[in-house]
Amino acid sequence: MKTIKLVFISFLICVSPWFARAQGTFQNLGFEAATLIPIPGDLYGSVEFGSAFPGWTCTVGGQPWNSVLFNKTFLDSSGISIIDSNGQVFAFGTNVRVIAGRYSAVLQAGWLLGSPGGPADVTLSQSSLVPVNAESLRFRAYSMLVSPFAVSLGGQQLPFVILDTTPGYTVYGANIHAWQGQQAGLDFTLSAQRPHIDNSYVLLDAIQFSTQPIPEPAVGTFLGVTALVFTTRLFQRQGSKILHYSSSRWRGSRRKPSSHAECGFWS
Repeated sequence: MKTIKLVFISFLICVSPWFARAQGTFQNLGFEAATLIPIPGDLYGSVEFGSAFPGWTCTVGGQPWNSVLFNKTFLDSSGISIIDSNGQVFAFGTNVRVIAGRYSAVLQAGWLLGSPGGPADVTLSQSSLVPVNAESLRFRAYSMLVSPFAVSLGGQQLPFVILDTTPGYTVYGANIHAWQGQQAGLDFTLSAQRPHIDNSYVLLDAIQFSTQPIPEPAVGTFLGVTALVFTTRLFQRQGSKILHYSSSRWRGSRRKPSSHAECGFWS
């Protein structure tokens, strides 16, 4: 009996690394592990990044970013938001809700808050083990772009295609066979418009590694890495679309704040 137990334990020790590699170690790819902890005294009512996006890191303008807007987005500045199934944000020329589950992420690229300012790119990142049987990376997104959005794995930009479209989001996919079983960084980067005129936004959710490869794209469906990878939706500021600025002085105005300390947000 002792011999059987020793053999079984040895078997588990041998195969456990394989199971880990088969599953991969990326986490919270659907943003469902969020815990919203308010930052005391924050001007925008932000929550802590680490608890809102466990497993992920974020940079804005190349610098670590530690705050997250909740159920609102910046009008003119770079940052990241989390929205839940009970809320909605007005950031895409319409009111939008979560894509899947309880939470979705919103990347927004515009002007860097504070000094010295300037256009600031936003990157949401996670570095971990790619599943050993992964053939493709898939994700859902809804976008309003005036600047490029890119997805990278292992430092290489992924060319991806549209797999499906719905009124609320589009499904994208890219082949990643070359990274099977490897430690790699996964980056979603939204670039700011240069020179900055308007913000770009990407609502992101349901990221997954799939054992199914992506079919070769037909002519006209392939999205090259130098092109805008999402359909651009025109930014509208008309009629009943009211701008909500953090300073009541600017509420309802179509004019931009004179300083980014007064930067507005959509809610």
